[in-house]
Amino acid sequence: MKHSINPVIGITSSIVNHNNIKSVNLHERFIRSVTQAGGIPIIIPTGTEEMPKLWVSNCDGIILSSGEDVDPNSYRANPDPRIQMTNEKRDKTEIGLVEHALKQKKPILATCRGATMLNVALGGTVIQDIESNNPNAINHYQQAARPEPTHEVQIENNSWLYEILNNTTYRVNSIHHQAIGKIASGLRIVAVAPDGVIEAVEGTGEYTKLLLGVQWHPEEMASEDSNMQNLFKAFVGECINTV
Repeated sequence: MKHSINPVIGITSSIVNHNNIKSVNLHERFIRSVTQAGGIPIIIPTGTEEMPKLWVSNCDGIILSSGEDVDPNSYRANPDPRIQMTNEKRDKTEIGLVEHALKQKKPILATCRGATMLNVALGGTVIQDIESNNPNAINHYQQAARPEPTHEVQIENNSWLYEILNNTTYRVNSIHHQAIGKIASGLRIVAVAPDGVIEAVEGTGEYTKLLLGVQWHPEEMASEDSNMQNLFKAFVGECINTV
């Protein structure tokens, strides 16, 4: 579907209980960041098997947002004792979105849970709990305010992420206990934390500048850090090419 002015960006969402009613949930800062980057945000709920193809057809780009742990069954693993809430139906929806976005050459930006979900959708795995799987782990679930950066990441200087942030080191926020495990084909590692945890991935080959996943929350930092807003601008800029 072609749009004459601004690219339409579909953003995935969680299901939460609000006043004891199951409700679609998405942090408002995603909406704000996409809008300020020139995109038109729409919220994608969990849907049936047929819906991802239709959603992708009506969007110019997809954001895989934050939320629950990825269900271990989605990457053929058994649950770790420290696994938290999962939603396999959401996983299936997002796997379908990735599949059809790649077929239709629509860019994908993945944040936090989204980065691990992107890796799973392409055949990779997940570290189900960083602290229990890495004896040298730093704290990846900060107690500071959500927009505040709390640790550094090292960025590959030959990456799209480096082009956007213009630095090989950057301080980011950190609100996760899972991380990318075995990297999927079609992705490459472009940033790591001091403890070796994968912090960002990008597409390779035909997926270059089509796929970008970051383990932090740029939508939370964007209001105080122009470079994080530039990440959304760069993504929306790629989506314009599909309009």
